Amino acid sequence: MTVAPPRPTERRTQAERSESMRQKLIEATLDCLVTDGYVGLTIGKVTERAGVSRGAPLHHFSSKSGLMEAAAREVVRRVSAKLVLAYEHSKDAPDPLEAFGLELWKTVFSAQEGILLGELTYASRREPEIHAIVQRLWTRIYITARRSAARYLGDVHPDLPPERVMFLSQWLMRGMAQDLHLGAPPELFEAYLKMWRRSLGGRSDVSSNSPEPGKFP
Repeated sequence: MTVAPPRPTERRTQAERSESMRQKLIEATLDCLVTDGYVGLTIGKVTERAGVSRGAPLHHFSSKSGLMEAAAREVVRRVSAKLVLAYEHSKDAPDPLEAFGLELWKTVFSAQEGILLGELTYASRREPEIHAIVQRLWTRIYITARRSAARYLGDVHPDLPPERVMFLSQWLMRGMAQDLHLGAPPELFEAYLKMWRRSLGGRSDVSSNSPEPGKFP
């Protein structure tokens, strides 16, 4: 009986291996930003986290700023995707704006993406190259937010276009995210988000059942 020779193992192309290595470095950079912050991020920590040789980043990225720009693009991709999911999740809710705000808070600003946005924005204050990266990052996010707001939210306030409501809301949540590490309970942040929604008006219960800040958890 003739035994068929084993089929050769399918090998990845050089381009596939290169892209896989690139993604490992980007993911490791994001992890280091979360755990160590931008100030504590080093090429050595990134390569250790990625489990690759120390020369790998230089082969795939020309500098630390190049690595940071690729990481920032990944953050934009993640946030943009979650923005769309948040709108899809909330568009058929009884109050789409409140549902959207709570979903965005839970999935972006109080999640890993919120930490990453905060670290990148903080670094941009003193690093010119990072400043340019973050400026492009937020421009991309604003464009996505404006398009999604116009599509899903419609007129939520008589004096504010939907994209401005979106911008004001995300600025509020970015500020709230700065206090997350202090240990306030999630109910506190959600209560203030609901108060923010009521302050925008457009519902019959705008002035009713408004919790008093002193009675928050």
